[in-house]
Amino acid sequence: MKRKKFLYWFSIVLGIFLIFSSGGNSSRADAASRADVASAYNYGLTKAKGPKINSEVYTVSDAVDSAISAGLAEIAQKGPKIDAWDATCLVFGDRITDSQAQYAYESILKNNDFLSGGSQGLNGISDVSAVNGLVAIGKDPTNVNGKNLVANIVKDANNPASNYSIVNDLEALSTGSYGQASETARTSLTKKLIGMQDQKTGLWNGFDKVDYTARAILALSMNTNQPGVAEALNTAVKAVINHFYQKNGGFADSSNTMYGAENAYNDVIMTNALASAGVNVYVPLKEKTDYIAPVQRVLDQHLVSAGNHAMLIQQATLALEQARFTRNGGKGSIFAFNQTDAAKPGEIVNIKDAAIAKKRSIIRSSISDPQATAAAVNDAINLVDKILVTYLSKLRADSTSSAAIADRAAGVKELNNVTVSHAAPATPVTPPTVTNNNVTVVNNPASSSSASSSSSATSTSSSSSVPISTPTVSGKPVKKASHRSIVYALTTVKLYRSSNFTKSNLTKTYKKRARINRPMFLVISQQTNKQGHAIYRVKDMNSGKTGYTLSGSKYFAHAYYSAKVTRIKVINPKGINEYGKVNLTSKKRHVKKNASLSVRKVVNYGLYNRMQLTNGRYITANKKLILATKIKKSSQNTRPSTPTATTTGTSTSTPPTNSGSTATTATTGTTTTTNNSPSATPTLPVALTNPVALTNPVTPSNDAKTITTTISIHADGATIASGSIKVSSGASAFDALQAFAQQQGLALTYKGSAATTYVTGINGYNAGPAGTMTGWLYSVNGTVPGSSMGAYTLKDGDSISMTYNK
Repeated sequence: MKRKKFLYWFSIVLGIFLIFSSGGNSSRADAASRADVASAYNYGLTKAKGPKINSEVYTVSDAVDSAISAGLAEIAQKGPKIDAWDATCLVFGDRITDSQAQYAYESILKNNDFLSGGSQGLNGISDVSAVNGLVAIGKDPTNVNGKNLVANIVKDANNPASNYSIVNDLEALSTGSYGQASETARTSLTKKLIGMQDQKTGLWNGFDKVDYTARAILALSMNTNQPGVAEALNTAVKAVINHFYQKNGGFADSSNTMYGAENAYNDVIMTNALASAGVNVYVPLKEKTDYIAPVQRVLDQHLVSAGNHAMLIQQATLALEQARFTRNGGKGSIFAFNQTDAAKPGEIVNIKDAAIAKKRSIIRSSISDPQATAAAVNDAINLVDKILVTYLSKLRADSTSSAAIADRAAGVKELNNVTVSHAAPATPVTPPTVTNNNVTVVNNPASSSSASSSSSATSTSSSSSVPISTPTVSGKPVKKASHRSIVYALTTVKLYRSSNFTKSNLTKTYKKRARINRPMFLVISQQTNKQGHAIYRVKDMNSGKTGYTLSGSKYFAHAYYSAKVTRIKVINPKGINEYGKVNLTSKKRHVKKNASLSVRKVVNYGLYNRMQLTNGRYITANKKLILATKIKKSSQNTRPSTPTATTTGTSTSTPPTNSGSTATTATTGTTTTTNNSPSATPTLPVALTNPVALTNPVTPSNDAKTITTTISIHADGATIASGSIKVSSGASAFDALQAFAQQQGLALTYKGSAATTYVTGINGYNAGPAGTMTGWLYSVNGTVPGSSMGAYTLKDGDSISMTYNK
């Protein structure tokens, strides 16, 4: 009997381990391909204990976002090994591609016991993962290659194999509405699960109370409309806090010496469960100063890092996605697809990706198709934009994820049917007008497709959102964030709850403060409000409060150095630390106020730049904590006169240091300019009132014949900059772009010259690896040139459009 009991419990333990591990270990990948994600992620995970880390302003929500991105990046590296739960993570992270969805589908067919031709699996483990995965990728679990997986689960639910079968079956059936038999089984399972709750402790008993209680809470949170669920959840949450919650933010059962110790899996599953039940896991669950928030414990354990088991990466990513969903106002579990719109953002990203892929396909095929006229290509691209706008409107109006999934599928089908006509140029497509919720949405005709700034051919990319034709409401353009950066206030600034700057909308006034006490803000987007003011949408980096404020150099400057600083002075009264690693870990020593340090270089580290000292250690580049006392001086860069495929270059306008120094610096192939006056963040550039005069080899001299061209630069659905520039007659499109970038203070990087010129980045929007089609595309006068920017000779009045494809 004891042996039988041992085998039973052993099967349960094994089952938990296998719940989400059908895809195997997460594959390793080239670290460089994930550098940006990893840097942001590591910063958020190092020593997050409150609103500040190492004297730098910090928010837990930023760390959660970074950790989710890191987890999704790790999952994406699995490629063909992506499974059902991987797909669910990617959907809720807005990052799934068609190929990833197909990998997940094939995994489900192979690994689910019922669909692969076997019998009921261990405690319904493969069923719950399969149903969640199928619904996430838009498949019907009642008809999978002619098999009804839901019916098989209902069959088990009527006679559960074990206690774990009850929670697994209930969770699977609660992902959507699958008919009367499924609803009856849900009601029965919910009643059974509530009846199993220990009336004395409020917990669920099992060999591992933490795990089973968490699973029970998660399943019940998907059925809050059932009788008795609200009371059961309320009792369970209180019991978890009283019996399991630890000071370090984790969860453990002190009454169970064999299985009760804290472990990463239980921390993750309980954090997920509590968030599903509506608990804000971003804050400590007990009002005591020595307790840490559950989500912080998950972050501190680095569970989404490369090398962890695939199950932990999946579980941690889902837990953080659930925590963010609840914190942002979501209700219930993200797995309750038919009860929330949790999957809707992912479907919006999917259809945007499909539209981008279709445009790339149209452009690629037209290059080798002599019968495809430029007008026909433009018409096809306009039709893609028309379809996209129509279905984006439908998706945003959908009230459930299942409806969004269906609309996305229909939209992708229409997109795939678009072809380029070989007949005479088609009549221009009339922009659609879609009436939705009493708001008329009118699409502006999309600008013509762009050709790559490089002459090299590449293949289709598989990834996330890129510039698309943006709908407008009531004829006024909808502007989106172009890039994020951190600024601090130079003077008194006011925060408004909306872009309408009225006294009633004023939420907070930040008084002018000394440098070390200046409030810092994350710039989310920039726009012009109805009153004609250039404004930012920002988030207070200390309180997390968001709102709108006036933008510009009078009010804000970059909070982090990015110039060629060679020496700094510590101004923070508490001093700063030197670290062995760029993510500010591995502390080496403390440096007191007024100490002077020699700097080797400024290191870009996501939103938070670092400085590497001449001793190899790292310090913060935060201007509130240090003051630049010396900046490297060197001459202006000019492009080489002899074409060479190996030439590289960078032209960057750098924000002020507020150190009272003025310098112009350069390295080989790099131009950097700094000035005393504060400026708006270059990652969210606005036209400068008095641009810094820069030497440009293509700017015309007084006696040269000149031409004028207009340039517009677009990324993430927003216009980064637009305007006109005069260049010498015979200048190339790239010559004009380079002069315009210097005029506007844009960071421009490139490789090669003449026919080999390749734009690698503008203002932080950088080209991806070769073969991905990620990068900058250009058009001239709405047509697709057949050469690179460096080889295209401009005519007076030409209009250049640059668009970033990610």
